[in-house]
Amino acid sequence: MRLQVLFQMSPIAPAIIIYIAGGGLYLSVATCICLFFLQFVLLDEEKQNTSQIHVLFDPKDVLVDIVAVQGLGSAYPHTWMGKRKTKGRQAKFSLSKPEVEKVMWLEEYLPKDFPTARIMAFEYNSKWLFNADFMGLDDHATALLDALVKQRQTSPGRPILFIGHSYGGLVVKKTLILSHKSKTDSFDPRQEITDVESCIAFLGTPHQGSNHALFARVLSFIYRPFGGTYGYVLELLSDNDRLIELDRDFRDALSEGGTKQTICFYETKAQAWSWPLGPIVTRTSACLGQGREAAMECNHNEMNKFIDRDGRYQSFIDNLQRVYNPLANPVANDVSKDKLRKMLSGRIINGSAYSSTEIGGCTTGTREIIMEEIVDWACSPTGGKVYWLVGMAGTGKTTIAYTLCERLKDEGILGASFFCSTTEDQTHNMLSVFPTIAYALGTHSQRIADALLGSLKDKDVADMNLRDTFTTLISSPVSLDNSPFRGKTRVIVLDGFDQVRDRDRVEAIISLILGHVHEVALKFFISSRPLSNKFKDPQLQRIDLYNRPSQEVRQDIRLYVQRRLKELAARLGDEGMGWPTEEEVDAVVECASPLFIYAATVCSYVGEEDDDQIKRRLKAVIDRAPVKGSTRLPTDKLYALYAQITDAAYKKSNEDVDEVLGFITVARDHLSVRAIASLLFPDDGAEGESRISAALNALRSVLSVPIDRNEGVKVIHASFPDFLTDPAHSGETYYQSPSECHRKLGTSCLSLMEKLLDRDDIGGPQDPDTSLGDVRKGTNISGALEYSCVHWISHVVELYSLKLESAKELEADVVSFFETRVLRWLAHMSVLGKLSHAVGSLRKLELHSQVSASIRRASMEARRLTSLSYSHLEDYPLQVYYSAVMRIPKKSDIAKRFHKDWSWEVTSGLAEDWERCEGVLKVGQVVWSVVFSNDGRMVAAHTGGEIRICGVEELKGLSVLKPPEYPTCIALSGDGKSVAAGFKGGIHVWDVETKNERVRDIREETISRIAFIDQDREVIYGSNNSIYRYSVKSNKRLADIKLEPEGQLLSFSRDGKKAISKGQNNIYVVNTETGVTMSTLNIVRPHVDAAAFSRDGKRIVVSGLYDETVRIFEIQSGNEETQLVGHNFGVTSVAFSGDDQRIVTGSFDNSVRVWNVSDGKEEMKLVGHPNVSRSVAYSGDGLRVASGSDDGTLRIWSVEPGLEEERPREGRYTVTALALSSDGQKVFYARRDSSQIRIRNVDNGEDERPLIIGRDHDHIHTVAISKDGKHAAIATAGSKLLDIYNVDYSRYFPATGMFGHKDVISSVAFSPDDRKVASGSRDKTIRIWDRRTRKEEKKLEGHENSVCSVSFSSDGSKLVSGSSDHTIRIWDLETEGVMMKTLRGHTGPVLSVAFSSNSQKVLSGSHDKTVRIWDVETGEVERQWVHEGSIWSVAFSLSNSKIVSGCNNHTIYVWDLERGKVTTLEGHTDAVLSVAFSSDQQKVVSGSHDKTVRIWDLETGKEVQTITRHMDSVQLVTFPKDDTVFSASYDGTFRAWDVRTGKERIQMVGFINWMSSIALSSDNRLLAVGMNNFMIRIWDMETGDERILRGHTDKVTSIVFSSNNEKILSVSDDRTVRIWSVEKREQEKKSNTGKKMLSTTLSPDSKIVALLDGNGVISFWNVETGAMEKKFQGRHTYGSSMSFIDDTHFLVWSRGGIQIWNMETGQEEERMPDTANVPVLAYKGWIYSPSISAIKTRCWFPLDGVSTVVSNASGVVFALELGGVIVVKFKQSMLREQQSIFQMR
Repeated sequence: MRLQVLFQMSPIAPAIIIYIAGGGLYLSVATCICLFFLQFVLLDEEKQNTSQIHVLFDPKDVLVDIVAVQGLGSAYPHTWMGKRKTKGRQAKFSLSKPEVEKVMWLEEYLPKDFPTARIMAFEYNSKWLFNADFMGLDDHATALLDALVKQRQTSPGRPILFIGHSYGGLVVKKTLILSHKSKTDSFDPRQEITDVESCIAFLGTPHQGSNHALFARVLSFIYRPFGGTYGYVLELLSDNDRLIELDRDFRDALSEGGTKQTICFYETKAQAWSWPLGPIVTRTSACLGQGREAAMECNHNEMNKFIDRDGRYQSFIDNLQRVYNPLANPVANDVSKDKLRKMLSGRIINGSAYSSTEIGGCTTGTREIIMEEIVDWACSPTGGKVYWLVGMAGTGKTTIAYTLCERLKDEGILGASFFCSTTEDQTHNMLSVFPTIAYALGTHSQRIADALLGSLKDKDVADMNLRDTFTTLISSPVSLDNSPFRGKTRVIVLDGFDQVRDRDRVEAIISLILGHVHEVALKFFISSRPLSNKFKDPQLQRIDLYNRPSQEVRQDIRLYVQRRLKELAARLGDEGMGWPTEEEVDAVVECASPLFIYAATVCSYVGEEDDDQIKRRLKAVIDRAPVKGSTRLPTDKLYALYAQITDAAYKKSNEDVDEVLGFITVARDHLSVRAIASLLFPDDGAEGESRISAALNALRSVLSVPIDRNEGVKVIHASFPDFLTDPAHSGETYYQSPSECHRKLGTSCLSLMEKLLDRDDIGGPQDPDTSLGDVRKGTNISGALEYSCVHWISHVVELYSLKLESAKELEADVVSFFETRVLRWLAHMSVLGKLSHAVGSLRKLELHSQVSASIRRASMEARRLTSLSYSHLEDYPLQVYYSAVMRIPKKSDIAKRFHKDWSWEVTSGLAEDWERCEGVLKVGQVVWSVVFSNDGRMVAAHTGGEIRICGVEELKGLSVLKPPEYPTCIALSGDGKSVAAGFKGGIHVWDVETKNERVRDIREETISRIAFIDQDREVIYGSNNSIYRYSVKSNKRLADIKLEPEGQLLSFSRDGKKAISKGQNNIYVVNTETGVTMSTLNIVRPHVDAAAFSRDGKRIVVSGLYDETVRIFEIQSGNEETQLVGHNFGVTSVAFSGDDQRIVTGSFDNSVRVWNVSDGKEEMKLVGHPNVSRSVAYSGDGLRVASGSDDGTLRIWSVEPGLEEERPREGRYTVTALALSSDGQKVFYARRDSSQIRIRNVDNGEDERPLIIGRDHDHIHTVAISKDGKHAAIATAGSKLLDIYNVDYSRYFPATGMFGHKDVISSVAFSPDDRKVASGSRDKTIRIWDRRTRKEEKKLEGHENSVCSVSFSSDGSKLVSGSSDHTIRIWDLETEGVMMKTLRGHTGPVLSVAFSSNSQKVLSGSHDKTVRIWDVETGEVERQWVHEGSIWSVAFSLSNSKIVSGCNNHTIYVWDLERGKVTTLEGHTDAVLSVAFSSDQQKVVSGSHDKTVRIWDLETGKEVQTITRHMDSVQLVTFPKDDTVFSASYDGTFRAWDVRTGKERIQMVGFINWMSSIALSSDNRLLAVGMNNFMIRIWDMETGDERILRGHTDKVTSIVFSSNNEKILSVSDDRTVRIWSVEKREQEKKSNTGKKMLSTTLSPDSKIVALLDGNGVISFWNVETGAMEKKFQGRHTYGSSMSFIDDTHFLVWSRGGIQIWNMETGQEEERMPDTANVPVLAYKGWIYSPSISAIKTRCWFPLDGVSTVVSNASGVVFALELGGVIVVKFKQSMLREQQSIFQMR
């Protein structure tokens, strides 16, 4: 109430005094009138303007509007101004007014405290006696509402903070009421004021009126003749109806719209003149009874005036900030919270906040000194930003942290808390610390939530390292919150880090916090036991509780004990008087110090007893306490207390207590009362629960027993289980034998599962395609069943380790469980989200040395079944009954047991029994190297751009690192926690789990090998000339050692003391500490690229790309011990087993082989990779092998005895085309490695005779080898495309082809520096290409016919070409390819040309039977020889002293130009097509039409090597190295040979005419195949007649027969659709599609073919006419598959989902979003989807890597990407109408 005039006017006070003194009412009123009249007449009046809003402060980034509304009396702005005297002395009796300074705090102070607020003041006529405008409360509220709407036109929705002083608070209330009432069906801008978030600060507002209102009414009545009014005052009468109605309407307005907070300030002092009546507005009237309340140490007149930033102002602002902060930084909305939870999925730990712990805070009065120190640190703007509280167990660290959280919450600066617990394993996951903190920060701040969502966009938390997690989730988002709490910083509280088992992770987090806390507006409080003392940082303030004054600790414990015991004494009433005695308190304190846990346990234990026994129990505790000095450790006294507590519990319920303690002691998770009762007394129901509750109630001092019987019982302190399992402390009476406890709990788990798994605990729909979420909606898995499912194996395994006899008693139950309930158990584990845990547990059981063979096999089968379908079972639990069992071998025990219930039969494609390949991880790139962790549970692989670390059991990626460049080598630490990689320029070491970089060492050389040594504390690595050691732990260099002699490092020994180095001519074993050679291996020809040490460091195994053999050497002598012979091509990788008894090798022959070291015999051949086995590794236990391949996969193999050996099976190579016969009896399929069509019988799964479709391979028409022998430029027959192959590494995959020629390429050549490639073509041109960029640089034109041969000069500046136009031309390549000379003279095509090494001569051979030498300068022929046949090839020797020519007459001629002598080399039986000299000019190599490669000794003229392994003419040979010969053949292969032995080193097969599509005529007679060489071949399967259709200019992707089989429609990547006549063998129609087609499908009546292009356009073509009948735009851009469902409906699958369209209307009828990238095929209403649940699904076979699916009513056939055809034949029950094909549970 604004009554300044009433209480400031000097006439009023004397009048009241006169009245009270007994002068009477008339005298006092007369006095008042006279005096007031004088003041009214003599004094100037302040002017009052009309209603308006003044903007006092308007910053750039406004978050909140602050609106101040004045009370009655003084005019604006004086109402908000405080007055303070200016400096200077005033005369004592001066009549003048003292000099004062007015402070407008709304303008001067408030902006500094609220820099993000727009500050406004509302002015209205607040006079109540004179010049009043007779406006009432409604009028002023309306004026304020209209003014606000106008001001907020450009910023609607912004939160508002109202400050209403006295009557101004009533104006605010009425304003909100009017806004609320403006809500109608039509939009009214005034309603926005109520809808927004707002807060109202009431300063002395008379919500229930004022006792002073009577005097105001009297005065108003008296002064009405002078222009006064009493309207305002009437509204302030105590408890009048208008105020009551106003308050009721205001509360209604608060309940709707945006969140409304209130804070009511009340005065504590009365006006000096009105002290008899007290404050103008009492606390009762000033407060609403809801929201916050705050006192102001002033009178009513001073509440809205501040003259300084003193304590009263600071208190006011602190309170105002508490309601302002939620407005400026509102709590995140539910949508943002949900998004954050999903984006941080799996990394948020529920139950980690301080409020979740049951320990509670400090007892009042205890820990006050240290708490004040910590709170002062938290609130201080200076000092370190990390406070680390250290103390031993039981000293009360967690209670301090809890209390701190409560204090910080009250202060408004608690950011988040993370409390680790010994009883909550999930809180030990250090990777979840920052995500959980970020989520807490985000949920309490919409701004931080928005920033987090922005930071996480397109990012996966799982892919971040620890530093990125801190930056992305903490640092960046917090920096965007510009509303700090008045200089105070949010505090993050972290407790219990000492309880985390992984100390390295803890130290990494602390280091990261210390390293980056200066960048972020946060403080961190950490409490733990003593960890490391290495942390030294100016930001760190470390306090050790152990160093606190002992008197302080004892005093706190004493106060705690006194408080707790006094609470108990209060329970005793009069009997508690004088209890406990000081002596009793002293005794407890003496035993407890310094362990708070002892004191807490004593108090809890004493308080458990009935009231009449409390004193007795305390006395008993004291009497039985150890005598002072009799204990060595503080914990000894604690254990003695535990013994006393346990003894008391046993006396109450001996048997039940013993059982309960046994379960709790070894339980792997918190068991609830109900769960314990279900396990112990499964048939007793409520009675059993009561028994358990009674037993637990006797142990409440050591166990936390929730009231809710479904919540877990927890051990209060970890020392109690230690006591129970230590017979030295618990004694025979209370000792809990771990083995017996595990036996009892394991037995109970198995019994419970036997009883409950048969029930329908997984509720909801039972279709196989029911998703995990839908299954969970109907689940009813009890806590006891969940515990049993998750932990039964753990108890069994533990029992085998502790007591074998007891374990054997359980074996029958375990075997029975696997035989009857294993599938249901796996389904439950999937629903529980514990599938990974199931796989790991099964592996532990399987590998335990003591388990029986039957249990070992059963657990192996269950594990393998789960691993095979892991990704599907994670999302679709019920698939364990369907697709998962479909994939297991027929001879497996599970298949035998459940086969009768299946609705299908797999007739081919699966193994008969479990094979050695346990899992395949597709990575999509060449896997260059693999390595195991020591325990064999993790494997690391590098694929060039990525390093992947995977769990071996489920082959699920644990971490993916993306290095800044491609690694050259990797190493995994023994514990699997760190991975290291070498690069061209140094090394990096990362933390696997956090992805945080631990080490970076920059070197100016390429690192070739790296390894962890010294228990992972160091890494050792090296280059071609040095070895380096680096400390990972201390992050510093240790040693640099030079190699003597220099050589390429191949491997390090396990201890890092030795290394294998490959020199130019030798293999060395080097001492890594000195760099000096220890031993030289006796290898004649050191072509070694793979080497490894045995574990004991005494032997090494070596092999190489050019050698199929593997050799084992004894290091000390350097002698070879054993040769391992068996690989067909070069060996890429070798490794020893952990016991050094076996060796594993990978090879270019695609196989992985395991050898016995002692006898050198091959033990296992592991086949499955369809491409090079690039890398291999042995697990430390010798049970598994990992292999990485060029096929883009990582495979895990079991090398244990007893499994079925890998056998080569048909279908291991990629299937490129697939078709079913119309009767469903035969499957026709084509493989990429062959031009055969294979026919498989559906019934028996066996292949029948293959159909040979033309030549298997395109022959190599021309080829050139780079000078370094690393690259081959190849053009195949009929090809206009030039490919560059990597000879060293690639067998199948060429680099990007080079297009440009218009006709067949006939000749290619490399420049001397290997950077350029020249190609000559039948299109009469020569083109120069950049080898690396594959771009054309020059086009040379001038020849008048085909270019037959090209060759570079030795300096690369010129090019010579021979042509069918009989000329030789020389081109200048330093210009734009200007023709320098044309050499004429030959009378036939010039088939071969070559420059001399000095580039001065040109040698040519021609079809005119002559060989000529030309002078480049003059262009004249210098010498000429005539042969008896055409000359196919000529070559100069390196010294230019000899030439060689290959002739059509089967003879090779070698001419000695200096001596004029000719030597003939005879032996070939057909034309010699290619010849070449060795670099030493001692040998010549030749290739011939007779399919042989021959090597000749020029000194003797005799043939020294004949190679006969080519299957067709050899048209090119070259001698890039003296020990290596390359050859290319019409058989489609390019090979490298060892000159000395004639053995093959490399074979490249990349030129196969594979089939891209297959179609069968309706009568199953004609088979049409589309080829990748653009042709269509039609095969008559009765007559064997073949027809070839030519016309397409790119791969034929799809072909279909017309309904009468007379026509074929074909679709090609040349963007055309063509109609062909089968009989005439000619094209009838051609239509351009404009786009490549992604998918084609034929209608059920074979009349319409539908095409889907890359833009999602669907077109329909008539098969008979080839005309497009319809076209429309699909929904998704990237469609990839489609199929007809019936004659009018078809399905389209794309990355955005599945759609079903109506072909007639062109409308989408149904849609189902999905993200799986799989093909879908539909037929007559049946949709077959390999891994997704589609609309109208009736059948589902999820198989990884499916490339093609075909089906009909009889069955479905899958072609797998990585090889294989799986044929599934449906049983009759599947053909019944509307019947699910899956019936088995």
